Amino acid sequence: MLPRLPGLVDELIAFKPDVLVGNEQAARVMKNKTSTIPIVLTNSSDPVAVGLVQSLARPGGNVTGASYQYEQLGPKHMELLREMLPRLAKVGQLHDTNVPAHKAAEENARQAARKLRLAYVPYYVASRIDVERAFVQMEKDRPDALVPGAGSGLLFELRQMIIENALRLRIAYCTSAGPVAEAGALMSYGANIEEGYRLAATYVDRILKGVKPAELPVQQPTRFEMVINLKTAKALGVTIPQSVLLRADRMIE
Repeated sequence: MLPRLPGLVDELIAFKPDVLVGNEQAARVMKNKTSTIPIVLTNSSDPVAVGLVQSLARPGGNVTGASYQYEQLGPKHMELLREMLPRLAKVGQLHDTNVPAHKAAEENARQAARKLRLAYVPYYVASRIDVERAFVQMEKDRPDALVPGAGSGLLFELRQMIIENALRLRIAYCTSAGPVAEAGALMSYGANIEEGYRLAATYVDRILKGVKPAELPVQQPTRFEMVINLKTAKALGVTIPQSVLLRADRMIE
């Protein structure tokens, strides 16, 4: 968790806002500091598991918004990578231990790896230094591909460093976020992040008009998108099968 985040939240609350908006990491701090100001999530891995809401259908408190269930995407990422990389044998996964849902993401990925008969290597990180160390270890482990764990603000912030190191080690990096594929990851598969912000805006509007957060169900993605970076594929020497290209929503050339 960012060291300055609690202090920044204190400053926000001091302004006595009508609504607070933030991602899961920020919302956890906000909820610890106020039970009366409505909080709208722009995105979250699993708000039930981290105690932000009682259930998706009935939040029951002062928090609502969008949940992307990132921890459930690992198996799909591995299936797509297997289709794209016929010789795929070892998969690594970055886990931000600041995110409680990383444990569920790891278990889901382990099960998928066993089913696909892939070697699975988890890398646990909580800071930039940890990510740097993870790539030092990857030089020894030599995974063929790298998949994301639960949604992480830290890993999104460090996306360029992760992309550059993955390319340096010739690791096929798959992500849940389209903007990361646009920045240079081989591919992404996940919910459209912009939809979470649009939903948050509509929820803020409804709350300002008098609707209580407890009455607004936490929304899950209505669709998933796949983005393939053809420039990165070329740099890695990967030929994307036509069957995958036809399913892509966007391609970066």
